[in-house]
Amino acid sequence: MSDGGQGPWGDAEGSPTGQPPGSGWVPPGAPQRPPPGPRWTSPGLQWPPPRPQWPPPQPPPPPRQRGRGPVVALAVVLVLLATAGGVVAARDNRRAASNEEVPIGPTTSAPPSSTAAPASASRTEKAIAAVRARVEQVRELRFRRSVPVKILSPAKLADQLLRELDAETDERALAQQGRALELLGELRPGTDLPKLIRSVQAESVLGFYVPGKPPAKGRLYVRSDRGVDPYTEFVLSHELTHAVTDQHYDLTLSDRLEAAGKDDQLTAYSGLVEGDAVLTMQRYLGRELNPQQQAQVAQAAAAEHTPKLDAAPEVLRESLLFPYQSGLSFVTTLYQRGGYAAVDRAYRDPPTSTEQVLHPERYLDRDQPQAVAVPDLAGKLGAGWRQGTQVEWGELDTRLMLQGELPEATAELAAAGWDGGRLRTFERAGRTAMVLRTVWDSAGQAGEFCDAAGRWAAGRFGAAQGGSRWSGLGQATALVCKGTHTAWLSAPDGATLDHLQGALGPP
Repeated sequence: MSDGGQGPWGDAEGSPTGQPPGSGWVPPGAPQRPPPGPRWTSPGLQWPPPRPQWPPPQPPPPPRQRGRGPVVALAVVLVLLATAGGVVAARDNRRAASNEEVPIGPTTSAPPSSTAAPASASRTEKAIAAVRARVEQVRELRFRRSVPVKILSPAKLADQLLRELDAETDERALAQQGRALELLGELRPGTDLPKLIRSVQAESVLGFYVPGKPPAKGRLYVRSDRGVDPYTEFVLSHELTHAVTDQHYDLTLSDRLEAAGKDDQLTAYSGLVEGDAVLTMQRYLGRELNPQQQAQVAQAAAAEHTPKLDAAPEVLRESLLFPYQSGLSFVTTLYQRGGYAAVDRAYRDPPTSTEQVLHPERYLDRDQPQAVAVPDLAGKLGAGWRQGTQVEWGELDTRLMLQGELPEATAELAAAGWDGGRLRTFERAGRTAMVLRTVWDSAGQAGEFCDAAGRWAAGRFGAAQGGSRWSGLGQATALVCKGTHTAWLSAPDGATLDHLQGALGPP
């Protein structure tokens, strides 16, 4: 899906890491779907982010040119983009939802006869067609085929999103990833990560798009019980951006990245996709809606409430926000350098790491991450041990981990030298051992990370016991640093930790 999560695993607006099927717009933050091995996307950003000014600033014009999982939209993101302090909440004067499905074709196609559907459906179809035409102008891309659009009530939209996610989510993989996050202190012990992600996404979804070609894919869903009012139009501009870019640049790349286990790259790609849609939505708001309509959008957005997301662990909230906030900064950098032509080039040559999204200059310089592997050590840990989960570990993940015990600025600085990483777990009888291996741009930057990681570990477990080892919270742990390479090891007891470190060898 497009929009809304990439949160830990999923791509629903407002979803956690990884990216679930399709695309949509969920309240800020959203997960990403896990691959054949669980995947977790963790952005490191301030929560809640500072409120933007209203109306949101428009990006500067691009330089003159010579010639010429679903995506989910999150309510929180919309609120952050469309509101400022002091906006009065809209009255709840909702009418029954129409649950209409309207196929919207390319601009060149003739409008359907007014007698082909009831008057209300005809009005909705014309309104959506008008939004589509305006999105073409704002985004500077034309639709190549029709896009089935379905307007659903909040409850029905949440049900539809959950059906899409259930069809593509590996709950066992998510649970394994959740256990790894527990060991790192990012989730409370016993957290049911699949259940948590479902509840947050269902609460916050405003719309989503399922990438691919009809009839099975290429579908778009938007939440509304008031027809195509200004707020619905605002959300629809986001989802239609996903639809038109999918038709030109094939957003199902997210599925292939997930299947290949390229978790950090998938999170980075989600940043491009969502950042583009947020930028276009902002430009649509300023160009296509008049001041009265903008005020209606702000009022409706201010009335959005996401208590489950607000109460969720920081790692989940930040993961959901990353594609929208950091993705917007990334895409805005490209747009300022070369307009939408530069953004389009990024779809043909996408960012390959969250490092490149967080630091756009590294994308422009093509600073590619190093491949990092963690071998299967299960057979060397003793009888009964088996493989658990295996995921890419990016700069974003590193930031979020360190932010659990250190100031945000310290965590960001310590993670900035990241050049590659992988996390792998092993399981036996309900117990988990873990290896988190990273490589850094220089020995100096590896040393900065190791210093920060040592302070992070002391914050979690207390004073080190004999060098760089700690114990507590049901774990025996060790930090190993050598040159540009580091490894964080965790095991249920000291003997298993010794086996794990001996089997791994140098970091």
